[in-house]
Amino acid sequence: MAAEAVPQSVNSDDNLRLTFTATADDPLSAADLNAGDDLTYSLKTWDPGETQATIADPRLTLSQELKRPGRKSYTLSVQYIFGDAGDVAASVLAEGTTGHITARYSVPNSTSWAAAQIADVYTIKAGSQRKDASVENGVQTITQELFVTAVVDKDATITT
Repeated sequence: MAAEAVPQSVNSDDNLRLTFTATADDPLSAADLNAGDDLTYSLKTWDPGETQATIADPRLTLSQELKRPGRKSYTLSVQYIFGDAGDVAASVLAEGTTGHITARYSVPNSTSWAAAQIADVYTIKAGSQRKDASVENGVQTITQELFVTAVVDKDATITT
């Protein structure tokens, strides 16, 4: 029996693009995304989280406890640099701002958004911008929660 094929890996460096589009824009439209605000290199961290509740599925006298998958919950936390006149994230993600962040993985950041690419879409409302403590030999950063306000569209296809 032959061994299974080993898939090639994709380096994460320079292979992520995060773009903010306004609420009125289509977060899957290549045209709207190319006109949107690119956040990738303003960010220090991009931390989407997903948890899923467990539903107990007990049965009379059964000695094993059965379980089912329950509701999913999404969180989105970012940390970004600030203090320079060219800051993107600090102004685009002002507290109370609503819109979409579209995340494209495994395609070079320098590649423009185009039809048929695959991405995840988070519809968000920006929470409070919390300036982080200054550190020796470091940069000024802000940490912020982005509240997910609609169903996350994972592995969605970009349109024209």
